[in-house]
Amino acid sequence: MRADVSAKPAFNLEQFAEARLEEGKDLDDLHTELSQQLTQVRRELHDLIDLRYEDFLGLSSSVSGIDTTIDDIRLPLSDLSTQISEVHTELASKLEKIDARIAYRQAVRDKKHMLRLFIDLSQLLDRVNAVLGEADQQLRVGDNNGALAEHLKSLEQAAGEFSQARYFIEKGGELPFIVQATERLQAQEERLHAALDAFLATRIDEYMAALVPSKGRLEAGGADMGLLAQCLRTYTTVGEYERAEALIRERLVRPMALETFGGQPGKGMGLDPAVLSSMFQTALEFIRCKGAPLVCGLSSHLPGCAATLEAHVFWREISATILSELPLLFVPGMPDRFHQNYLSACDFVRQFSHLFDAADRHPELLAAEESYVEFHRKWQLSAYFSIRKKQLTDAIDSSDPPVLDEAVVDKITEELGLSTQLGARAMWAIRRCWAEDVYLEPLASRFWQLTIQIILWYNHSASDALKLLIRSNNAEEGLTAVDQLLAHIHDMFALKQLCADHIDKIRPLLPAAVQALDSSSPTASSVAMFDSLKSAITRAFEPSDDAAAGAIEHMSATIVAASCANLASQLRRTTSQFRHTNRAAPKAPSAFVSKLFSELSAVELKISPTQPDTLAMLRAKVCLGISREMARVSSEALSTISKTEASLHRLRKTTNRASNLDHSNDLPVPPSVDLRGTMPTLDNDKIRRQIWLDVTETGRIITDTLDAAPHADYEHLVQLIAPLGT
Repeated sequence: MRADVSAKPAFNLEQFAEARLEEGKDLDDLHTELSQQLTQVRRELHDLIDLRYEDFLGLSSSVSGIDTTIDDIRLPLSDLSTQISEVHTELASKLEKIDARIAYRQAVRDKKHMLRLFIDLSQLLDRVNAVLGEADQQLRVGDNNGALAEHLKSLEQAAGEFSQARYFIEKGGELPFIVQATERLQAQEERLHAALDAFLATRIDEYMAALVPSKGRLEAGGADMGLLAQCLRTYTTVGEYERAEALIRERLVRPMALETFGGQPGKGMGLDPAVLSSMFQTALEFIRCKGAPLVCGLSSHLPGCAATLEAHVFWREISATILSELPLLFVPGMPDRFHQNYLSACDFVRQFSHLFDAADRHPELLAAEESYVEFHRKWQLSAYFSIRKKQLTDAIDSSDPPVLDEAVVDKITEELGLSTQLGARAMWAIRRCWAEDVYLEPLASRFWQLTIQIILWYNHSASDALKLLIRSNNAEEGLTAVDQLLAHIHDMFALKQLCADHIDKIRPLLPAAVQALDSSSPTASSVAMFDSLKSAITRAFEPSDDAAAGAIEHMSATIVAASCANLASQLRRTTSQFRHTNRAAPKAPSAFVSKLFSELSAVELKISPTQPDTLAMLRAKVCLGISREMARVSSEALSTISKTEASLHRLRKTTNRASNLDHSNDLPVPPSVDLRGTMPTLDNDKIRRQIWLDVTETGRIITDTLDAAPHADYEHLVQLIAPLGT
């Protein structure tokens, strides 16, 4: 029974809780279930005790004597623990002795290693001295190529030994012997540097004296490229390659740079672009004849040196000389000269980067060169843009006296077909932003923003001009301002199209991302960028579109008011023509109908053929206004006739066909009146027929001649007066 109980696994609360949680029960349900099981277990335990109470009492007697048994076991265990402690103490003592012997042996080993280092270091220093002495002896023997090669070989060997000696000294710490060896090494370093510098300087001078490069060697006793490359390798061995670069700059490039860029008056402020271009060409010619052959010759013997020589020797020295000798060259005090000088500098950089055609050349190293970045950063392009922006804004803004010559404005106006000086100034400024003597590619985004600002300025100025003209037009109650309104409206639409056309012209001037549109498969990003530029122009002109629409609305209202001013009196005259005159029934519309659109025709003659949208908008609004007014006045006239007729019949108490007019009220055509197919004989019917002829003729002119649509009120009136027609 015990075996079975002991073999049963113990209750695991975590597993039990996890299983219940997986079943979807929460902690409260788990707590309730455990509480119920605990209560059940307690109940079962009580039941078990009650059931077998005698066995439960016998348990206490079965464990009697257990204390004595435990004491019997404790004594042997205590003896065993004591023996283990004694063995542990003895082993710890032996381990300490072993550790001490190991530490002693390590110290001896370290001292032996240091002694070996001292011996090797001493031998290296001795060898360096000996090799440097051999090098000096070889140089004294002669200066032919064989002696020079042996001399450089000895220097290279000395450099290798020197590098090892320096490594050992760095590992030696601050020991007295190391300090003494350091002093010896410094003296040897000075000797080695002096020998290498003298050798390299002599070879550079020989190279400068040579004129024709030929297969890595220079004729006329020139320097051997192999010896130069070996010398540079020796500098690299001792970690002094930058020293060699500095020496080459000093002996090869600096004299030319100082002679070319030095001694200029004014430190480069407003330097004549022709003079600066000549300087750059002199430098490029020197690099082409002296620098490029040197770099290409060395790169064939020393791969990887082309990029460093290009950036660290030639560019660094030339740019440093320009920055020191011509510091004011980068200040845009004279923007025209600054613009030309900047373009000359960019062209110089482009040509410089293509002079070195070595196979191992890496252009990105030149772009990462600190002096290269500094040279481009020095150009004060932001200040240049500010000056140009002020020049343009001063030229287009109204000033007394005007900055922009009137002759220039007139020429632009005539050339582009504009009608106002305001539009000519704006287009002149936009074109100047992208002119060859103003625009710079790094400032493309700023000039684009300035273009948008000029458009917004034009929108604001033109809108103010339109508002002023509309106010004066209202005050004078005439058409005196129509010519100027049309001129501004014409320029608003024309300028929008001119700017859209100008975008395509300036696209090659924009950065490469936009120029990619010219390729057969432009990238999505470039297309999106160019589309954003076009949409920006469209959005910029939205205020002018609204202003033009408002001006057209005002013009149409003015034309309608002038055209319809006498419309009511004309209809009254029609009434007087047929009432009690015995005139024949009318067969043609009145003469005034064709004159209703004379004001519109006069204005249309002033609208340019290039503005079909303006013409269509004006026609549509004028036709709506005239037809609406015609419908109103005609409807009132017909209603007046009906009312008068009804009143007369009520007074006379007649019973003819018009007796029903008592209920017609103010209807334009009473239900009893129908003239279709008959010729009117009564005066009122003659008047109605004349009005019908005038109304239908107005609609015919609007739809057939002017290709517009009449007002809805007019269409409704035509339906109402249909019984008056034939």
